[in-house]
Amino acid sequence: MAKVFLSHSSEDKEWYVNIVYKKLVKALGEDSVVIDNVVFQEGRKTIEEIYYQLGVTDLFVIFLSDKALASQWVQDELKKVEDIAEEKKKYQICPIIIDAIVKYDDDRIPTWMRQEYNIQRICSQTKASNVIRQRMIEISYEKHPKLKERDLLFVGRNEYLRNFEERMDDFDKETPVAIIASGLEGIGRRTFLKHSLYKSNIVKETFPFSYIVLRSDESIEDCILKLYDLGFITDVEITIELVASMDMKTKVSLLRDIIVQLQKSRELVFVIDNGCIVNHEGEMAEWFDDAIQDLDVKSKITFLLVCKFRYFVKGLKSGRVYDIALPELDIKERNGLLKRYLELENVNLDTENTKIVSNLLTGLPEQVFFAVSIIKNQGWQYFYNNINDVTYFSNRKAAIMLQDVRENGELMEFLALIGSFDYISISYLMSIVSDSFKYMNYIDELYYRGICEYVGVLREYIRVNDTIRDYLQRSEYKISKAHEKRLKENVHDFVNNIDDRDYDVPELLHSLKTSLIEGIDIDNKYIIPSIYLKIMNDLYNFGKNNEVVQFADKALQGSSFMDQRIIFEIRYLLCSALAKLRKDRFKDEVMKIEGADHEFLFGFYYRQIGRFDKALERINNSLKLRENFSKAKREKVQIYIGMQDYESALELARLNYENYKDNPYHIQAYFTCVIKSDNVDNKKKILQELIENMESIGSKISEELTLRFKAQYAAFMENDYDVAIGYINQAIEMNENIHYARLVKFDIAEKFGDIKTMKDIADYFKKVELRQRYNDNIVCMDSLIRAKKGDCIGAIEYFKMHIKNYTDEAKDRFIIRLNKYAS
Repeated sequence: MAKVFLSHSSEDKEWYVNIVYKKLVKALGEDSVVIDNVVFQEGRKTIEEIYYQLGVTDLFVIFLSDKALASQWVQDELKKVEDIAEEKKKYQICPIIIDAIVKYDDDRIPTWMRQEYNIQRICSQTKASNVIRQRMIEISYEKHPKLKERDLLFVGRNEYLRNFEERMDDFDKETPVAIIASGLEGIGRRTFLKHSLYKSNIVKETFPFSYIVLRSDESIEDCILKLYDLGFITDVEITIELVASMDMKTKVSLLRDIIVQLQKSRELVFVIDNGCIVNHEGEMAEWFDDAIQDLDVKSKITFLLVCKFRYFVKGLKSGRVYDIALPELDIKERNGLLKRYLELENVNLDTENTKIVSNLLTGLPEQVFFAVSIIKNQGWQYFYNNINDVTYFSNRKAAIMLQDVRENGELMEFLALIGSFDYISISYLMSIVSDSFKYMNYIDELYYRGICEYVGVLREYIRVNDTIRDYLQRSEYKISKAHEKRLKENVHDFVNNIDDRDYDVPELLHSLKTSLIEGIDIDNKYIIPSIYLKIMNDLYNFGKNNEVVQFADKALQGSSFMDQRIIFEIRYLLCSALAKLRKDRFKDEVMKIEGADHEFLFGFYYRQIGRFDKALERINNSLKLRENFSKAKREKVQIYIGMQDYESALELARLNYENYKDNPYHIQAYFTCVIKSDNVDNKKKILQELIENMESIGSKISEELTLRFKAQYAAFMENDYDVAIGYINQAIEMNENIHYARLVKFDIAEKFGDIKTMKDIADYFKKVELRQRYNDNIVCMDSLIRAKKGDCIGAIEYFKMHIKNYTDEAKDRFIIRLNKYAS
């Protein structure tokens, strides 16, 4: 049984250490926790006792306070501990600062401890107990020392480093409160910010950064709670009830106070920002701008923002933000990184093979690490045979990174569990699984592969890489039934003890969200706006649009206390759900949204009701207002496909696919356009690539889509009816409720003149529940059946009379298709 020894000053016992002790006993059992009540009192404990305790325990925790470090006895003790630590595992000693006077670089802390350990002040006893619990979980595992070396590996960016130093040394400008680094995921934004701070002598390489994550469906409330959860704020207790009750002005004031506290404590916080502070249009959240501008203290760097979206300065009052947009590495930089990383990993390549690798690189540091890891672990021949994995790394990163673990169903279920949280404490994660030893090995593997990363103060939380998380959600990977059951039990325990327990913020927010989804009554005082928005996003993704509307109506009742951007997102989802439900109320709600989004939503609504002509008009309007509106470009492709105008959709579908090669829906749209279009160069090669890409995704969705692809390829490229029908029937059997496979089957039947099958499918879509939505499809099918029977003129007249929502161009194209059957 693993044991932890808590060493402390007696003066710190009642107010801090005993609270941690009780929490650990509850979590680990009384036999697993040894508390030293008298160490740090001169003459009361011998160094032999310290030797003994280190010998019988696995983790030695030292609570560092001003009084403790003022003692010569402590200094002598720590010198002896250093000798013992050299013989023990890396995490065998865990120093924790527990008062405001002591800093991580305090001269009284031995040099070896400051250099070797990530020493942080942890004000919250709950936070300290969770950190210790994590160390207890990790204690038996050998870490990967190469990862730290890789994290410190830095090549190039000389111009950006020079600009950074010049900005920090400019006495005519105040020091920025927030430094923003934007760019592609995997471009090295965090590494650059750290290296810039090291090189500018702002912090040492051993500085213990803290990390929080903010999503696009979160706002100021989440920011406040997650910053408070780091444990640095001690002069005020911040609860979710308190934050939920505040108006926006008071929330901004509270965030400002937190920033002041962080600056006084000389803390630097990395914020992994996925659209909360800097949105998709490059605008900074007004509440964040207000909070950092009106500080009463001298400005200091506090936030290091790693932003998903490029920041564009719009009307800031001062220079309290410094932004850097990092491009891909240039040729010299990527070659330099490749050379140094090959040396670091002890991989020997001759000049010719090194050039082969270099020519594949596109400028992402992650791609370099990935390529070298393949060569090291699988050998040169394997690398050479799978060279496309490196070539397409940036576009298919998620599928490529998961390809070696996807066959392990248990591991994928565990990854889905981690991905169901924004981030999750390892201690809470271990309370869900049954075998902590096995699952800690899984965490180790996921971290080593770059699929997951640690966040928090002392890496007590873990999160899934954003690209992987999006991929998991698109591919519908599910957590295991056992983990789901345990998670629900934890949620019910949370509800029953909501007023009696301290929670990590991610656990708190996840439990509140899950409770509301399951219909458990939760007092509104615990609900912040982002919880509603996250619920609505989940429900919308699962097609539960009536529930989306219900939660939107409930959320908007408290809109006077909400960030305007959160209000917009709630209204946007409300309109999207109403559009899918084809409700008349949509037209009233959409009037509360302006600009390109207003036009887009109308276009989306018109497609849902089959008014493709109107849909196209609105989508074109949205693109005039916002030229690079990617969502509108995707919608435009779907409108063209809905009208069977594949030639018009082809180029746009290709561009969407090239930008997102691991997105099954972009692959599907492009495949449909290519297979249906007549004049496509290298048609077979493109279709085969799309089939391979879809199949490589490995999810249930991609499996069904792959069957559709293979059916169409067999029918239209290989002229094999039996094989085509076999594939499409398998696709239909996989999911009876997905109707698109039947539309594909109709096309195959038309190709081979199987009029009976064509008629059966047309009749299927004439069901009451499907007729309205698929009206134009039915008209086209009936027209084709008439033409196939030899009545081409009658088919054209029928089509012109009954088609409702095609553009003139789409009508002309379909009539040309009917005319092919003229005798």
